[in-house]
Amino acid sequence: MIILHDFRISLEEYANRGKMNNFPIFDKCPNCHCIASGNLHRHGYYWRYAITDEAEFKIPICRLICLSCKKTFSILPDFLIPYFQHSLDLILQRMEQFLQNKKTKGNRQLFSFHWIRYQKNMKWIHSFFVDLGEVIGISSVIKNEAVKYLKLIRDFGASSFLRRSWGHLSSYFMAN
Repeated sequence: MIILHDFRISLEEYANRGKMNNFPIFDKCPNCHCIASGNLHRHGYYWRYAITDEAEFKIPICRLICLSCKKTFSILPDFLIPYFQHSLDLILQRMEQFLQNKKTKGNRQLFSFHWIRYQKNMKWIHSFFVDLGEVIGISSVIKNEAVKYLKLIRDFGASSFLRRSWGHLSSYFMAN
């Protein structure tokens, strides 16, 4: 199970701190809700890549295990999308550049993958904002919709959007 967490630092700072980051401590298991003290143990780390326009980082992701239900948890920083190496900000930035008809950096095939995934999830993004009380219609022009939702995501805060939308309609932003 993935737990998105706001470390309140940048990706670069997180990478520099490595295993010395301030990882959260939980009072109870997020799965079985067992509150017996000492049931959630640090279960090591795994390493994953995080890519920005400037650099690639190999960062530690903390794992926890509940001794009661045996479920493992990964504490993922909210500047990363689960299962994606490119940072949340980089993906949104490349989408914005494309929608403004600016030349985008990076691999064309990778951008195409992100663009197709984003288009597939626009109705999901729409429903998330409607559930928050936004009154917005849907037009048939994909690019107009894409611009509108990117603006809503940026106004909401990209990391906040990722954390708050996690699990909405049993999915997450950019899920297949």
